[in-house]
Amino acid sequence: MRCASNRILAGLILVAAFGIGLDRLSISSANWDSPAQQSKPPAQKPPQNQKAPEDQDKDILRLAADLVLLDVTVIDAANKPVMDVTQDQFQVLEDKVPQKIEFFSREQVPVSIVLTIDTSGSMKPKLDTVIKASVNLVKESRPDDELAVIEFKDQPELLEEFTKDVNDVIDTLQGLVASRQTAMLDALYLGADYASKDGKNRRKAVIIVTDGLDKNSYYKFNEVVKHLQETDVQIYLIGFTNDLSKDGTWVFGKSEKDKAENLLNKMAAETGGRAFFPKELSEVHTIAQQISTDLRTQYVIGYYPTNSRRDGTFRAVKVSVNAGNRRLLARTRNGYTAPRDGGSPTSGKPE
Repeated sequence: MRCASNRILAGLILVAAFGIGLDRLSISSANWDSPAQQSKPPAQKPPQNQKAPEDQDKDILRLAADLVLLDVTVIDAANKPVMDVTQDQFQVLEDKVPQKIEFFSREQVPVSIVLTIDTSGSMKPKLDTVIKASVNLVKESRPDDELAVIEFKDQPELLEEFTKDVNDVIDTLQGLVASRQTAMLDALYLGADYASKDGKNRRKAVIIVTDGLDKNSYYKFNEVVKHLQETDVQIYLIGFTNDLSKDGTWVFGKSEKDKAENLLNKMAAETGGRAFFPKELSEVHTIAQQISTDLRTQYVIGYYPTNSRRDGTFRAVKVSVNAGNRRLLARTRNGYTAPRDGGSPTSGKPE
């Protein structure tokens, strides 16, 4: 009974810290009874092996650190978000082993969003439309959301720190000017790092707009992927790849366009985000709306791993939905890195 109580309390600590609404949170525990259901036990001496209060507190904090939380988007065959899936219709596998869902919510929660805009010279013809779409996305933010702005040319620069002041963010966006080369990987690294460390909301996202071809980054692809493995930040990308070469090389057979799209898809898939490749500039406004909807129509699923080793290894995670005849797809991060003593779970996937 004490273990179940500690798990409930540990979960409530995290729920309060992360802002998940208690009114919509489902908490599962096999032996959790209400006071009315419990008969009053006879007076007993405390057992000799009962832990001191401070030791119980440590157990609760450890349980809180071991809890794995997943932001899950469910879509139908038409790629539309689905928000009527119940807890018992979800299945969570960790390293192919079924996990018991302890916490479940489908409440809209605040988001910390880093808008990361490519202002290299090749984006000049598109920048005005990108800015307008970004401004529309900002205007749809909720009062508890916070937004930041990063621009990147030959190197990334944080122009606007996290703020809830929509007008400040809009002013920053409208002051962007295109020039020089593209350090996309550096910008992605900086955006994820800043969101992870400085974002006050549990749900964090980087929205990056680029033509997709990195030319001037300090960080390499594998370094950025490893960094994403260590953060729980969803990456959404809008890639204008149509202007890139479609001709493959003789040795590797992949064109610039293919390589750019593969890179952007990889970044999105690692984090449970999504990559978009508009064929027309006019599609950007619709895509911005889709991203905004995606971020606000997610489930939160929490579980305590059956593998309780705190060994710092990667754990592959897969979430699926069994909804009868409905064909639904659940999208979330690919996994997380188990904590070591003194740490908490992080997302990721090994190379």
